[in-house]
Amino acid sequence: MPTATKDAEIKFRTSDELKRQTRCVYDRWGLTLSEAFNLFMRKSVEVGGLPFDLRPEPSPVLTGRETLRPDPATGVTVLPAWMDAPEDEGLYDDLV
Repeated sequence: MPTATKDAEIKFRTSDELKRQTRCVYDRWGLTLSEAFNLFMRKSVEVGGLPFDLRPEPSPVLTGRETLRPDPATGVTVLPAWMDAPEDEGLYDDLV
């Protein structure tokens, strides 16, 4: 598929903080803001609308005994995988 020239420019205004936070998100994926927004627009065209659901996801209900069980081998409580985000590396070490 031939590469289209990128000569159209889009400008919009946002807060410095939102821009910083957004840049941090896409930096983790190795994308610039321009690349990320191009992906967003391509996916929007592909699906014929917003490329994500706007309905809020229900928050998980945590019941400590069911969710945070100690590892039988070590006796140490292990976080569920969905709670163990790479950006939190070392965060929980201080709690032990």
